[in-house]
Amino acid sequence: MPDIMLAQNIRRLRLQKDMTQEELAERLGVTSQAVSRWERGGCCPDIALLPGLANLFAVTVDDLLGMEELRSRARVNDIYAQADALVRQKRYREAALLQEQALKVWPDEYGLMAGMAQALVLADSAKQVHRAIALCECVLANQTSVKLRGTTMASLCFLYRLAGEAEKARALASGLPHARESREEVCKAFETMTDREALLHLTHPSS
Repeated sequence: MPDIMLAQNIRRLRLQKDMTQEELAERLGVTSQAVSRWERGGCCPDIALLPGLANLFAVTVDDLLGMEELRSRARVNDIYAQADALVRQKRYREAALLQEQALKVWPDEYGLMAGMAQALVLADSAKQVHRAIALCECVLANQTSVKLRGTTMASLCFLYRLAGEAEKARALASGLPHARESREEVCKAFETMTDREALLHLTHPSS
């Protein structure tokens, strides 16, 4: 992750300065091929070059390395862990509040949004189900992660039922991935079937 951020930042800052790779290389006393490799993430600049790079772009070395983003990610991960611990302790309202406050800082953190929906319903399903549904629908409208979308869709099926929308729940459930295509089923097939049998099982389960 840090190497990727550094590569992206060098390219972004170079373009902001309207410099070519050749011009940057000349200023730093390296080859243009070296700059190209840095920006592709193939290798990193020598540590001795970082202060010069930062000064050239008028940023700090921390900015160049993307340290603030890394620290931010660490804080988000810590909130996920805290919320999970609260849910395990059945302190659902506290978990929901923690995630709600975090979303004010990281509004695009859709995993927290999905977790908040779950915690709200566990705390008080009757009063919070419609709010939880809105949160889950927001996740599905904005998130591309296959895992998070699948988990959120499954949760939403039960939330719709809680809200008395059985038809909506059934319609959503019918669009969920089939269990045969799950990680567990594929790994099980590795152990119990030949590759040919597994392919037949996944595509024609009645055969």
